[in-house]
Parts: sequence; structure tokens; C-alpha cells
Amino acid sequence: MPRSSASSKSRASARSTLAAQADRHALYERAVQDPEGDVKFFARTYRKLRGHEPVSMREDFCGTAALCEAWARSSPERTAMGVDLSQETMNWGLEHHIVPAGREIASRVTLVCEDVREVRRPKVDLTCALNFSYNCFKTRAELLSYFTAVHAGLNRDGVFLLDMLGGTEAILEGTTDNDHGDFIYRWEQAKFDAFSHDFQCYIHFLFPDGSKIYRAFSYDWRLWMAPELRDILLEAGFSKVHFYWEKTDAKGEGTGVFYEPDYVENQEIWWTYIAAER
Repeated sequence: MPRSSASSKSRASARSTLAAQADRHALYERAVQDPEGDVKFFARTYRKLRGHEPVSMREDFCGTAALCEAWARSSPERTAMGVDLSQETMNWGLEHHIVPAGREIASRVTLVCEDVREVRRPKVDLTCALNFSYNCFKTRAELLSYFTAVHAGLNRDGVFLLDMLGGTEAILEGTTDNDHGDFIYRWEQAKFDAFSHDFQCYIHFLFPDGSKIYRAFSYDWRLWMAPELRDILLEAGFSKVHFYWEKTDAKGEGTGVFYEPDYVENQEIWWTYIAAER
């Protein structure tokens, strides 16, 4: 006879939790990304700096390529190339974004599984590196090599867009929770080295039934500072570097409108965009 169903019930119970039913890539996109907002900022910034519309974009560390899909969808003339080392993650993006977008949009998106420092063709109007992914390069030489490769892969009037993390709490160990209703997105800074700025971070997802996806994503990074990034970008060949800051409303909430400030008072935690002109 088959054994008691106790173990089977336990397995069935585990499968029935919200965490077991959840998709970590879909949760990440909801918690972290805003592809449509990024596309609008990229196009607006490029027009301001270059005086005409950008057409081709390359997304480094593209992950699920949600931004590539949003870029191609935003205009019938636009093309996107995503570069990432994880074929599995890009396959998820193909299944959930690129193919469902339809043949016309999909035909203008190319995904490449390669080291971002090795891909320099075709040249593009815009290259972006979001969600602080370039922090995986922990030495100055590695980061300079990457920025130099980006510079070489841009058209003559190309622009490189990236974002950065900062603030007094960016160098502290601890967790930050953001409640999305049906799940909580928890960002954990587990370890920070004051001398090297190496830091270990994790993303966890917590659910109302008490289940969780522990360490859904892990990051072994170096936290680069704004002056360091500016200096390395200029050394890589970029002619100008622009730092942006988000305007706030009367309640202190972000408005989604960014400008170049003359001075910024430090805050507990912040993120912003950087644009480097070729």
C-alpha cells in the first residue's frame, strides 16, 4: 500500500503557498522597474542633449528585457538590443514580453547572451545600464573597461544613461520594505565594507499567508560614488556627464520630473539618473 499521505499533504501545502505560486521575475518587475517611465525620460533627455529623436537603444544587464520591449513599442522606428549573461532570464523575457508583443515589435528587438564589455556592434543612439547593475564591476579597471566599451558602441552623437544609488543609509546594513498590497518587496543590505565599499544585498518577497521567497535575488556589488563615476566616464572618453535630481511636490513626493541641480543636500536614501554624452 502507498505510505500515509502526511508527507504528500505537506508537499501539497508547500505548493499551495503564495510564495510557491509566485514568479520572482514578475515580482521583480512590479517592485523595481518602470519601463514606460524610463523610455520617456530617455527620449526626453536625448532630445534635450542632441536636438533630435533617438532611434536605437541598447539595454545592458537587460534581464527580462521589459525595457527593450517598451522601447520598441514606443515608436515603429525604434529598435532595441538587450545584453545579459543569463540566457534563462532572457528566455523568460522572450516568453512574457517579446513574443506576446507581436511579430512587428518582436522583429525590432534583439537579445544577446554575452558579457556587456564584449558587445560593441551594432552602434546605437542610446545605451543604458539600470538598477545599479554596473556595480558588479568592483575595481576601477573593470568599470573603466565597461564604460570604454559603452563609449565605443555608441553612435557619434550617442548618450549613455545609467542610474545610481546614494544617501547616508546606502552604506548601512539593514532592510527596507515596500508594500505592494499582495506582496512586500524587501531590500536587504546585509553587509557593507567601509574601506572597499563592497556590499552584499538581497531581494526578498513576503506574502500575506506568511510564506516568502527568501533571497529571490542576490547582489555582490561595490557602491560607487558620484564623483568616481563622473571621473571614470570622462576617462573612458565621454565629453560631458550630467547628474539629475527628481522634483518633488508640496508633500515631498517625487513628481517623475528630473532636472540638473546646482547643489543637492544629501538624504537618507536616494536614486537618480546620469547621462554621459559621447
